[in-house]
Amino acid sequence: MFTRKTAEKTPASRPRRLAKWVAGRQLTDELAATATLATPIALTQLGQIGMMATDLAWIGHIGTEAMAAAALAGMILSVGLTFAAGVISAVGPLAAQACGAADGALVRRSVRMGLWVAIVLWAPIMVLPLQGDQIVLALGYEPAIARLAQQYLFGLAWGILPALWFLAIRSFMAAVNCPTPALWITLAAIPTNALLAYLLITGQFGLPQLDLFGAGLATSLVNSVTFLAGIWFVTQCRPFRDYQVLRYLWRFDWPLMRQLIVIGMPVSVAIFMESGLFSAMALLMGLISTTAVAARQIAFQVATALFMIPFCIGMAVSVRVGHALGRNDLSGIRRAGAAAMLLGIVIAAIATIAVVGTRF
Repeated sequence: MFTRKTAEKTPASRPRRLAKWVAGRQLTDELAATATLATPIALTQLGQIGMMATDLAWIGHIGTEAMAAAALAGMILSVGLTFAAGVISAVGPLAAQACGAADGALVRRSVRMGLWVAIVLWAPIMVLPLQGDQIVLALGYEPAIARLAQQYLFGLAWGILPALWFLAIRSFMAAVNCPTPALWITLAAIPTNALLAYLLITGQFGLPQLDLFGAGLATSLVNSVTFLAGIWFVTQCRPFRDYQVLRYLWRFDWPLMRQLIVIGMPVSVAIFMESGLFSAMALLMGLISTTAVAARQIAFQVATALFMIPFCIGMAVSVRVGHALGRNDLSGIRRAGAAAMLLGIVIAAIATIAVVGTRF
């Protein structure tokens, strides 16, 4: 009798088994590639959160009101920054698609327009930190809190544009599968920011004691240095310098600008809605007490760190999909999507076990 086991032993069944083995191996390779790309991206994002955490650590020594003011200042600034970051993040998939198609000119144009988008969005964003005290007063907080929040915002305002520019550079680095330099820069920035914030807040070694303004100014200075370090990497080191991303920097590309906005706008809206939930929480905490607002800021840092892991997996997958799309590799796009879902399930399971484990 011809059974299923007999069929599996026939030569005709061997190609099917080989095809399944190849497909499984390809998915495993895709999972490894996605995880390898996502890990430095996630660590870089966590490093950015670490910079803010060092600010809060020193601000906490000033007082509860200062901590609450910093929380409100961060909420105000995040409204514009999250929107701009979503649009600029479109540099990653666009540059990745061009990289997959071996179109160096389009990679360069994508990065260039990302830098221009940052400038275009920077001007309206600056309204928020410059009018921060009025916004805080309109939310019903005391004038003392509004004054402290404005001090912090004045210090942070100078670093908005360099931070957005560095985001475009980071997206380009990820698009060409080399996100590690951005991680190195961020890791160096954390202790630098901590030391500089301490010196400017407390006025050590003859420096002026600037309190909250000093904390914000330290972050702005470090943001400027990280951007300059990123420029050094992309102009001096391979494979980045081969793309000559600063070539024809003055040229404005309207079609590509529209494409960046079309791709990035849904991301911006999604991030804005999610951050809006945390902003609403801050407003509700203000109804309880100033101490509650300060406590909320600490909890917010933890929640943001946890959120960054799946967010960075998504960034890595968008790069992998972009490469496959540039190569016209439909099966590669499917594998990237499958890898994203599997990694998401694994991360969610680990997080759930960790949280449940802390309860017992």
